[in-house]
Amino acid sequence: MSTLRTNSRTVDVRPMPAMTRHSHIIKIFEELAPGESLLVINDHEPIHLVQFMKHERQDFDASSYQAHQKGPKEWVGVFKKKDIPEPTQNDGVVITSFEKERNYDDHAFSPIPIYSTDQYRVILTYFKAGQFIPIHKPDIDLVFLVQSGTGEIIAGERRAQIKPGDITIIPKGQRRGIKAYSDMEALHLVSPAPSDSDHEEVVKKLGNGQFE
Repeated sequence: MSTLRTNSRTVDVRPMPAMTRHSHIIKIFEELAPGESLLVINDHEPIHLVQFMKHERQDFDASSYQAHQKGPKEWVGVFKKKDIPEPTQNDGVVITSFEKERNYDDHAFSPIPIYSTDQYRVILTYFKAGQFIPIHKPDIDLVFLVQSGTGEIIAGERRAQIKPGDITIIPKGQRRGIKAYSDMEALHLVSPAPSDSDHEEVVKKLGNGQFE
C-alpha cells in the first residue's frame, strides 16, 4: 500500500448516501492521470464498483484491482487508471479481437467496453463457467452474439440454450439474463448506452449471487 499511496488519491464514501457514491467516485477517477490510483474506502469490499467500472471505464485497469480489509467496517479498494492509446488514425475506427481483449475475472463476468457513443455501446463479454448476468429488465435494446462456449439466455418469457454463432435480440423493456455453462465469450451490443440506474439491479444481484 505504501507504493500506491505515493501516486494516488483517497476518497472515503462511507458517510455518503449509497445512490451518490458511484458518480462521486467516477468524478474523482476522471481527474487522475494514467498510472495513478484511487483508493476507495468503504464499509465492504467494493465488488459492485468493480463491475460498474468495467462497464463504464475503458481506462480502468481491472487487472490491477486490489482490496484490503483494515477493520470490520473498513475496506480499501485500489482502482488504477490506465492509458488508452489514441487510434493510429484519428477516424474513430476500432480494430480489435476477442483474443486481444480477453480478460476473465474470478469473481464475476467480465465486460470489456470497446466502443461507446450516446446511442449505443459495444462490449466484449467474458464468462467463466457458472458466471452470469442476472435477470433484469432495463429500457435498453440488446443484441447478444455468442463467439465461443455454451450457456442459456432468458429473453422475455423465453429460456433458450445458446452456442457459438447464436444471436439473440431482446427489445427494451423485456427481461434478459445470461448464464454460462462453460467458459463463454460473446459480443454484447446495447442501445442506448446504459445509465447508472440501469446497472443497479445487476450489481445488487451479483453481490447476492442471485441469477433470477
